Amino acid sequence: MKKLCGYDLNGWRDTAARNWVILPDGDEKEVPLAIVEGGIFGVVVQTGAKADEGLVGGAQATIAPHGLGAGWGTIGSSEKRFRIADLLTGNPAVVHLTAALKGMSTLAGFGIASLDDHADTSELLQERLLTALRKAKIATPLLVWRSVLATLSAIEDGTIAEGQIVGVISHVADGLTIQRLRIRRERNYGDTVLAPERKSVGKLVKSEWGYHSLAERAREAVVAASSNDRTDHLNWARANGRLALGISAQPEVVRKTNGDWEILNPQASLNISNISDPPSFSIDLLGCDILLLETLSQGTVREALHSAVSKSAGRAVYLLNGNSVAEGALHAARRLSKRDPIYFDFLPQISTIVQRRDGAENFDLVASDETLPAGEVYRSPTPARLAIQAGQDRFSIFLNKETAEYPRKAEVNIGVKVDQTTPVELWVEQSPASGRAKILVHSPKLGHQFQVDWDGATELDQHWDELLEGFKKPAPTIPGRLVLACGIDAWNDSPRGDGLATLLEKNVDRAVVDWMSLANRLAARPGGKCAISSEGLIPSEVDATSVSRLDRLVERALEDVRQGLQGRGTGTQSIRFLTWQFRRCPAEVSGWLLEAWDKEVRGHPIFRQGPHWKLAYQGLGRIASDRNFELQAIHKVLGKPIDEWKWQKETAAMAFLLSRSETAPRLLTRKDVERIAKRALFEFKDNLGSTYTRFQYAPMLLVGLLRWRVVEPFALVEGQDPVADVLVKSVEKTILDLRQRDRARPLAKYGRILEQVLEELRGEGSNPELLLDIYGGADSGDADG
Repeated sequence: MKKLCGYDLNGWRDTAARNWVILPDGDEKEVPLAIVEGGIFGVVVQTGAKADEGLVGGAQATIAPHGLGAGWGTIGSSEKRFRIADLLTGNPAVVHLTAALKGMSTLAGFGIASLDDHADTSELLQERLLTALRKAKIATPLLVWRSVLATLSAIEDGTIAEGQIVGVISHVADGLTIQRLRIRRERNYGDTVLAPERKSVGKLVKSEWGYHSLAERAREAVVAASSNDRTDHLNWARANGRLALGISAQPEVVRKTNGDWEILNPQASLNISNISDPPSFSIDLLGCDILLLETLSQGTVREALHSAVSKSAGRAVYLLNGNSVAEGALHAARRLSKRDPIYFDFLPQISTIVQRRDGAENFDLVASDETLPAGEVYRSPTPARLAIQAGQDRFSIFLNKETAEYPRKAEVNIGVKVDQTTPVELWVEQSPASGRAKILVHSPKLGHQFQVDWDGATELDQHWDELLEGFKKPAPTIPGRLVLACGIDAWNDSPRGDGLATLLEKNVDRAVVDWMSLANRLAARPGGKCAISSEGLIPSEVDATSVSRLDRLVERALEDVRQGLQGRGTGTQSIRFLTWQFRRCPAEVSGWLLEAWDKEVRGHPIFRQGPHWKLAYQGLGRIASDRNFELQAIHKVLGKPIDEWKWQKETAAMAFLLSRSETAPRLLTRKDVERIAKRALFEFKDNLGSTYTRFQYAPMLLVGLLRWRVVEPFALVEGQDPVADVLVKSVEKTILDLRQRDRARPLAKYGRILEQVLEELRGEGSNPELLLDIYGGADSGDADG
């Protein structure tokens, strides 16, 4: 025999329906239906027994003297008696719920318990009820909504047909709940069954007809029937529950606080003539083919409630029997044992916020139109894809639940800082009416899975739409790359001297080339434009003859450098001439300069004096056009302690690479970014109180570093990245320092620029040419001498 049990544990009139009875000789016999009463206004009492922590529930607890008041001595102490109705609306301990269930029935193979169908039925209660069912030794437990169980009872009675929309009105503590269910025919193992489908949370309609209000009226009637001034001893009179539920009250003997007895003669029935009808809910039930009402009440209360509900519904309502929920739970347990569909349920929506390049957007983790068979586990079909920003060891997740008024912010601590953006996936796992959803975060890269605790998350003081709107701002700006334009003015003669075209003509065939004049002209920016752009382009107006002469002189310069590398006494001007052609410079020059860096300490045949090394570093920053050269240069510079960098060498070279190259910022790791940021902070701090003559490359280095946002869109943004927060404070301190009375000139040069640097650090840059302005504001651009 498969032992099946359905529980209607409600605290007003607890009932269990099962498919077996226990015979006088202790044997068990299978029957279609056996009702076990748990008691009216059910309780759990604390006894002195050792088993089950001394807790007893069911009918035995109802008649026990424990907790009935001081008149009963030690066992009458009030803390020994617990109302089940209070437990179900509070924060119940599993042991109390277990005692209440076991007081009616235990040891079933399949057991179903009822849940009130409205938003106040907490997920915590669901979890604890499921745990209590297991502790009551129910092998396969399940929770099902009262509305569904009432409908299952009507299906079994033949009251409901396929395809109907059923309106279910349930009598609950605070009034009535309204639910609409659609009846589906489902195939299972070659047979078919009718199963309700639930698409939303039931609506609670508060009313004086709720069990709480009826209980208050019953309490007043019981007090009125007593001749005593003190009424504490009447709290547990059986007449309270009987009157509230419409069951005829009978005379009873109650014990007073002093141990005396009182014979209580309550009125036979409750006066309900002045109870207002519930608010109209006919609109909520439009389109329903049949309306069902389930109530635990009897007699005049039941009849009057039925009449009042019919008025509020505006139509006829079918009244189910008082045990319909418990019997429906038994039918559900039978279906569970046969793996037949019980019902189909929606899952409350859980949403998060995902960040796209063009802003934030809502991401639903539950398919909105999906319903799930009872007992089946749902998993988000598509996870939300989030990211842990580089440099972070924790990240925040914003969550919204359909059943909660306000969203929450949960912080996930991953325990270790990541050195680059690390993708994570967020999804939910949940079963209908089975407690809180598991909100899971998984990082394949880290190999960890984290569970987000909704209850432990911080509740926010704004609604989801408001929160989302606050996130819907553009992704942080990325400073525009520094590109130095070319112009014809540098090629033409002027009153100040020969243009580049004339210098090329004069030098192309000279035995001794004037490399300095050529390099100086290439370095000049008449009209703010170079002879050759930083991209290596030549103005379209330049004639082919001049270009040919330039190419010829490039070859001669290369040969001159080769001679110098062999120790044949050449100077630095030929290599300077080459580097001022930016990316038009032959790639082998980059190789020569990188090799030179390695010989700085030992000595180099061309770069012999201290000032020469500015050219070695800045020159490479100008010409590096290959990812390999850029990567080598970055690693070589970062290989030195940052406090040993020189502002005109390492700082300048790194600033040129990051500000001018499309690819160099992409080569950085988060660790690299933090080291470069430390150098920028060093430069800013080192210039405080000075004349700012050594400040030329610090702003360029910092803004160039912000271009790492091409890799990490939300990196180095104030309020989101701790490194950015420190940089902002440093820049603000520099601005205050520049406003000192004796620093008018550097303030004029850097003041506005630094204000715009702050904008970029806040992700709200307003000047796409900021790097160009920084370059133009420097004393002499690339000052390599």
